[in-house]
Amino acid sequence: MTPEEKTLLLGALFHDIGKFEKRGNINCKENHIILSSGFVNRTFNNEMLANIVSNHHEKDLRESILKGKIKGPERVIAEIICEADNLASGERQPDPTVKNQQPLESIFSKVDYGKSNQKLYLQDICELYYNEYKSPESKDAYKLDNLEEKYANWWKKFEKEINNVNKDEFETLYYVLKKYLWCVPSSSYKTRSDVSLFEHSKITAAIAISMFRFMIENFGQDITKFNDFGNRDEYRYQLVLADITGIQNYIYNVGHKGAAKALKGRSFYLNQMLENIAYYFLNKLDLPITNLIYSSGGKFYLFVSNTPKVNLILEELQMNVEQKFLEEYKGALGLIIGKILINGRDLEYNEVGKDHPISEKWDELNSIVEKEKKRKLSNNWSYSLFEPSGPDGELIKCAYTGIPLIEKEVVLEKKTLAEEVKLDEHSPVKFLKHTIDREVFYQVYDGDTLTDDFISKEQFYSQKIGNDLKKNFDSLIYQDVLEGYSVLGLNSFNISKERKYENKLNAKEPRQFLINSLKITELEGDANKGFKFYGGDWRFGDTYEEIVKNKIGIPRLGVLRLDVDNLGKIFKDGFGKHATFGRVVQLSLMLDFFFSHYLNKLKFYSWDPIEGLSNIFNKHNYKVRDLIEIIYSGGDDVFIVGHWSVLPDIAIWINDEFKKFTSYNDNFSISAGISLFDAKYPVYKAAIEAGELEEKAKRNERKNKESNTIKTKNGICFLDDKTPVSWNDFKQIRKWVVKFYKWIEKGLDNQNKENKKISKGLISRLYNIYYEFEEGKYSNWAKWRWRASYSLTRLANQYKDPYDNEIKEFAAELFTSSKTEQELIQLLYIIANWTDLLTRKENK
Repeated sequence: MTPEEKTLLLGALFHDIGKFEKRGNINCKENHIILSSGFVNRTFNNEMLANIVSNHHEKDLRESILKGKIKGPERVIAEIICEADNLASGERQPDPTVKNQQPLESIFSKVDYGKSNQKLYLQDICELYYNEYKSPESKDAYKLDNLEEKYANWWKKFEKEINNVNKDEFETLYYVLKKYLWCVPSSSYKTRSDVSLFEHSKITAAIAISMFRFMIENFGQDITKFNDFGNRDEYRYQLVLADITGIQNYIYNVGHKGAAKALKGRSFYLNQMLENIAYYFLNKLDLPITNLIYSSGGKFYLFVSNTPKVNLILEELQMNVEQKFLEEYKGALGLIIGKILINGRDLEYNEVGKDHPISEKWDELNSIVEKEKKRKLSNNWSYSLFEPSGPDGELIKCAYTGIPLIEKEVVLEKKTLAEEVKLDEHSPVKFLKHTIDREVFYQVYDGDTLTDDFISKEQFYSQKIGNDLKKNFDSLIYQDVLEGYSVLGLNSFNISKERKYENKLNAKEPRQFLINSLKITELEGDANKGFKFYGGDWRFGDTYEEIVKNKIGIPRLGVLRLDVDNLGKIFKDGFGKHATFGRVVQLSLMLDFFFSHYLNKLKFYSWDPIEGLSNIFNKHNYKVRDLIEIIYSGGDDVFIVGHWSVLPDIAIWINDEFKKFTSYNDNFSISAGISLFDAKYPVYKAAIEAGELEEKAKRNERKNKESNTIKTKNGICFLDDKTPVSWNDFKQIRKWVVKFYKWIEKGLDNQNKENKKISKGLISRLYNIYYEFEEGKYSNWAKWRWRASYSLTRLANQYKDPYDNEIKEFAAELFTSSKTEQELIQLLYIIANWTDLLTRKENK
């Protein structure tokens, strides 16, 4: 990167930093431009940079040009930053009624594709960290009294931290800005802002470097000849989407032995593969981190210039990476790339842009990639794909996947380089690593006995990474060398506890990330430093058999899968005519924060079948982190494995937290499915079944008895694949299950007399009432009512005080369904089955 480009990026990233400083001292006479200029001058000791920053507004720039105060390369860089700043400011809404500064408006308040009249929520200043994060408050409840003081304290922390980092590490500066500016509005004087100052600065930098590269191609290397900066009809930019295909099917393909460890490791490896490929693209395009617009959920977006050079590099990158996938994964995984042209009109917000909001471009790009998935491997098409390839003769295959590894005679004749390896130095689990040419595979030991089982390199990686994750790793290192976990032979990453990176291998632009910690000043060494969010930063055991022992109810595991409903529609139509690039990116990153990081709060909770989830732990309940493991959480979806009994409460908690996180906006909802399985049942099948239940929760209709309307989505499917239920009804179901469980297992006090338990025969009565209802749907619908009344009356008379009133209350609710959206009788099978499983005793 040239010196001019480095100056351009710093200027773009810090051009508005004075807004942050001024908000902590609104009586300061200097405007934010002067404050920004002063900050960069004292921080970087660079007068040229300070002069550029002080002229990033068009009025000031024109005046400085006329007076000869800025010229040559300085003028050109200032012109580009000025235009990039304007293009990145499209979401700002002028509002003369805003007399005092306001906090950042929640981006979720602005989403509406016809489901609600959303109220305004405000985001308070806080750490972007799960234990410190504050959910948005309604405008009516938010107190503005001490906002200036909050900003002043926040600024002091920021200034202290940024003065303690290496100013030559651009990405380190980027992450410090992200840490502090994510909750600072990009504007507040007589305007309303729902895009953070960080996102505004990041997008400004991405546009600026892309515009600069476009002009280099069109005007040559002499940047003083650049002109026509404000031409917004020219397609100077491209939005690029790269999508790794096959992840959902591939992630579950692990062997049963060590599945708990391997599944976690495999998920992490595939997630990191996406990051490594994104960094590989950035390095080859010589672009800064600001141009990686978003990366999660198996895809990443890049903002690049529209030039022949860039297009050629993208074609080469796609062909190269696709070929690597083909060689290593035989088509099971692949990379699809799509791109769409962007001009200034697409980025701005005005009457011209009203018919073509950036959200439509975003949606169109995703459609392009979906179509390209049907042409998978087309860039490496040749008839040789149908010719015999790989090993032949009698083959050794991977014991877990069945993939051919090597000819058997090669191993028998000891033609491979073999060495013993362990998952780590303390692990009793051993493998014999075989290497021949560039091929690597592993032979499995059973104790000290070498077996005839072989596994592929990626299966070994899965177990080793899963083992590393259990050791509560602190940091992750990215480098372009192949030391560590290699990604397609392009680059590698390492999982580490070290806080200091020594570049012993001469890696180019290495990066070191703290995992789920924002204290990047604790990192030392020769790498760019940052933080990375990772959903599920704990492990709960090496085998699933361990998890089902000595827990509540039937010894079964469960898979919970959930994701956000209507996400494509949210991005396409959610902002309506007010869609801007900043808003789309802000929304993407906040959603990913919730799933990639915020859900880690679960590890601090406890659980029992009566009280549910709690922040308080005592000897009578279980730690959630010992009951569940987040296998994957990011983008907009979650995959959790754990003891079945806790998963319904986990699903309820996630839904409740998501509602709060998204400012109680009815346009956002979640659908979920939970499947149960035995510890010896293949987890990939359970995952597929949970996915099918999730789809039924989204697709299957349920009737609301009050409004007489049919609804889909925004619900969960559990224990009855024919009856998805709303989250409200699921909570009501749980209340009855808790009551019945308590009656059977604990009993109820009768005015200090002997505690009296109720028989499990209660469950049989519930099943029978439901089956009568099911049978009556096709013959005599009313019969179940009088039979249920008779059965429950007998039960009440049998147990009397204290159960008679409780049972009568249930009967009344069963007949009137005053608290549920569906008729309670339709949900009775779930209640009976859930209670049955919680109270069932089996040999464990």
